[in-house]
Amino acid sequence: MIGTKKRNLIFVGPLPPPILGESIALQSLYKSEKLHRQYKVKKINLSRKDFEHPGALSFDKVWTDSFAILYSGLLSLTMKNPILYISISQTKMGLLRDCMMIQACKLLGRGKVVTHLHGNNLGGTIDATSGITQKFIINSLKKIDVGIVLGEKLSPNYRGYVKWVEVVSNGIPADFILGSEVVYGKKKGPISLLYLSNLMFEKGYVELIKATTALVNEGHDLRLDLVGGIQNETEFQEVKQYIAENDMDQRIQYHGLKQGEEKKRFFLESDMMALPTKYKVEGQPMSIIEGMAAGLPIISSDRGIIAELIKDCGVIIEPTVEGVKAAIKDLVIDDAERMRLGRISRETFEAYYTEDKYTDALIDIFDEL
Repeated sequence: MIGTKKRNLIFVGPLPPPILGESIALQSLYKSEKLHRQYKVKKINLSRKDFEHPGALSFDKVWTDSFAILYSGLLSLTMKNPILYISISQTKMGLLRDCMMIQACKLLGRGKVVTHLHGNNLGGTIDATSGITQKFIINSLKKIDVGIVLGEKLSPNYRGYVKWVEVVSNGIPADFILGSEVVYGKKKGPISLLYLSNLMFEKGYVELIKATTALVNEGHDLRLDLVGGIQNETEFQEVKQYIAENDMDQRIQYHGLKQGEEKKRFFLESDMMALPTKYKVEGQPMSIIEGMAAGLPIISSDRGIIAELIKDCGVIIEPTVEGVKAAIKDLVIDDAERMRLGRISRETFEAYYTEDKYTDALIDIFDEL
């Protein structure tokens, strides 16, 4: 790229905080040295304070969205033939905002548009609109040059209005957990089960707690560590009361939100990982990829493209108490199978889900435009 003029890129999407799969993935791309070496990047951060009600109206949201539309229009007008890269929203108001930015880029900047879908509810949002609103959204989607999804199963979310759809899987840094740090044999003490995600009812952590409680009461030597942010404090207090009433305080523990080396320690000290999610807009959870990097067998549900992600290194379950309980029990009593799945987890991570593979694939798409 020596002597080559940088192209212009408008980067739109939510960056941390809060810590969410989408924001982590976007931050990986935004911090890529290769991206900034090849492109002059202008950022519009759509991070929201209220992730419990992503589609709800608030003064903060109205202000953020209005600024984003106006600023993207200004950048489209002043930057020469920009590429608009936007993490497309899956709520009605957010999608309308994104469509306005797409129209501005095309009309004012004669640029290219790349949208990145980090979930599985865009199609449902499009279908829920009607009349002039739906016509405006469809017209905007037809102006997208490339639509990106996390897995082939998610492509129909664009409803056929985007002609060029690419699959790019999420990735995490290859050195987050080194292969030499992974231990496949059983750790000391009880079999350790890890839940690492925001504590949302839709993510299945309540079912996981009840399944663990039942297994311990049946005599299985098991412990559960919960790591992540609390979404609903009232719900969490009820869960804490359930844990206390069943004398599980020493077996089921909540550790709060962890990052960096602290988060890494939980992965390395665990024997397996569970995310029995029921989340309707689930895509490709970053925490599962982190668990794979740690060589953990994964217990999860067929939401988004999770089944594709863990087809060789995990167990797909129905996100019910009985479904979760049966899968955990099978891996608790079968050391050989638990270790076999763990080895495949690490191998699959190294082959397909590193951060470099993720960012290089996205930059290659920008380059093609």
